[in-house]
Amino acid sequence: GFLCKKYDFRYNSVMKCTEYRPKEKDYWGYQPVDARVQKRMTLEVQLANIRVSIKDVRNYLESDLLSTYNPVENFLFKCEGKWDGKDHIRALARTVPTDNPYWEDWFYTWFLAMVDQWRAYSHRKYGNSVAPLLISKQGYNKSTFCRRLLPPALQWGYISHLILSEKRQVYQAMAQFMVINLDECTQISPQVQQGFLKNLIQLPTLKTPHPYGSHVMEFPRLASFIATSNITDILTDPSGNRRFIGVELTGPIDVSLRPNYQQLFAQALTALHNGEKSYFDAEQVKLI
Repeated sequence: GFLCKKYDFRYNSVMKCTEYRPKEKDYWGYQPVDARVQKRMTLEVQLANIRVSIKDVRNYLESDLLSTYNPVENFLFKCEGKWDGKDHIRALARTVPTDNPYWEDWFYTWFLAMVDQWRAYSHRKYGNSVAPLLISKQGYNKSTFCRRLLPPALQWGYISHLILSEKRQVYQAMAQFMVINLDECTQISPQVQQGFLKNLIQLPTLKTPHPYGSHVMEFPRLASFIATSNITDILTDPSGNRRFIGVELTGPIDVSLRPNYQQLFAQALTALHNGEKSYFDAEQVKLI
């Protein structure tokens, strides 16, 4: 009761942690309850002459008495049914200059697959199993484009520089992040490209050992992949090339305008509700 008078609490089901914010006005956003915060809160309770131990406080903060919050579902809910009918997704694709005539449609399908992946259904057979691969010399705003696929409220969901040899870390990232940028694809060894990455990219769920126990836990996969490279000769496995939508840039990506995020995701949700394809069929795979 004492802590609830001072703070709002919620359990973030994506990041798998408890978050808090003081009830005083003008305080910005929720923060994770880490070990130091837990200790401070215990001291605050004890100084108010309430006899508790840190274990009691921890038990409360880690219990399912707290309401559950899913930041991804929350964001998509705000976009639901708001689409203005314009093609915002292909307009975003057009900011990437390329001679590839299929790029806009490929990006559109991939974008729908990315949003569909965020809806975290547990009964999928496959995950979003292709990744756009932006190829150009340095300084063409490739990484900026990738990062800006997510709105400011979901920027925590973007990650690059993932070490693919650390399998446990990769599985965790796929369950907790929304967009994984395989930055500098050239640095991924041929063996990893042909083996681990090829299988990884189509996984619908992630199985990882529980950090405190012996049993294995299964999480829905959240993340989709996008990749960048500064050299053209990078895909080592001819049969695996269909996993990557390779697009050569003819100039820098235009990142001068901020995307209209609500419209982008409202359009994607409407398309998915209408049963539009969020995967690449045999014909498209042949083209890729």
